[in-house]
Amino acid sequence: MIEKWGYKVVDEVTWVKKTVNGKIAKGHGYYLQHAKESCIVGVKGNVHNNPRFRTNVASDVIFSERRGQSQKPTEIYEYIEKLVPNGFYL
Repeated sequence: MIEKWGYKVVDEVTWVKKTVNGKIAKGHGYYLQHAKESCIVGVKGNVHNNPRFRTNVASDVIFSERRGQSQKPTEIYEYIEKLVPNGFYL
């Protein structure tokens, strides 16, 4: 779907979910208990010649507590702002 929209996958961020006690959270899953989520990073056009897109801004792993249902960690929003300042993102 990403390619169909004209984007190229350039990286991925993994969020390892933790409990309030700092342990790895156990989630729901049929075969395995899911304790992580992935965020795919895609770019439209040539990332190397795009002045809007920053590189090498953060780690590809976030260790953060789970929040409410379907809420993502605040760090992922910080990553997005660092990668693509001034709101040129989807």
